[in-house]
Amino acid sequence: MPAWLWIIIGAVLLGLLSGNKGNSRKSSSSGKPFRIDHPHYMSEDESECSVCGARFREKVMECPRCGARFGTATENQDEWYEEFEEECDMDEEEEEEGR
Repeated sequence: MPAWLWIIIGAVLLGLLSGNKGNSRKSSSSGKPFRIDHPHYMSEDESECSVCGARFREKVMECPRCGARFGTATENQDEWYEEFEEECDMDEEEEEEGR
């Protein structure tokens, strides 16, 4: 067998053996699905499935897209703080324009 064919076979086998370890949407280290709550400052809060990444507005214990049953929920405050800071910046700009 030519060497290039062995390289291709090795790369395919390596890919199969490594699985999908690079998937950032995988659930926590315990392997259980969880709901990620995204609170918003100016709009309705939303949640995200840790398995398939679906976003939804309801606080449910099962993903409406993939059907994963959530054992726990985590909260992501980053979006709330970003929206709050943007709103404060906009208020400051309006005050400066009014002077």
